[in-house]
Amino acid sequence: MSTALATTNRSKLAITPQQREFTPEQREHLKQLGIDDAPDADLAVFFHYCANTQLDPFLKQIYMIGRRTKVGGYRGEPERWETKYTIQVGIDGFRILGNRIAKAQGRGYPVPRHEYCGFDGEWRDVWLDPSQPPAAAKGIVTVDGIEFAAVVAFSERAQTRNTQNGQALTGQ
Repeated sequence: MSTALATTNRSKLAITPQQREFTPEQREHLKQLGIDDAPDADLAVFFHYCANTQLDPFLKQIYMIGRRTKVGGYRGEPERWETKYTIQVGIDGFRILGNRIAKAQGRGYPVPRHEYCGFDGEWRDVWLDPSQPPAAAKGIVTVDGIEFAAVVAFSERAQTRNTQNGQALTGQ
């Protein structure tokens, strides 16, 4: 068996090192990911993030998410709704970044695991209750025997109100 690394054909969607912006074909495919009406300036910032982090939006490692946001309404100014874009790294992107850091530091690869906490305060490896979300989730990464953990409460991150009219979302 050969020890040579297998090479794969790069997709037309892959961002190349010499690229300075999304190609027309890449922009068409971004529409399939829900980025269909983003202004050119927002797409330029998103491309900058993708190129500098070397994370691939087409592999769902990094996202640009549009959210309706109320603007105006101050000092007599009319109130209106606009779509504001934020850039978020997905779990696969965090895994890639963690592996890059571990490799650069000559460490073992991070081993991630997750735990979920019910409203009873008990932590579980898997959340099986379809009737309600967990109260909190914990991400734990072990590197060279050292554990790093982060906890987030569902109530801190979940969107529980409709951003257009302020009404509670169903099921909340």
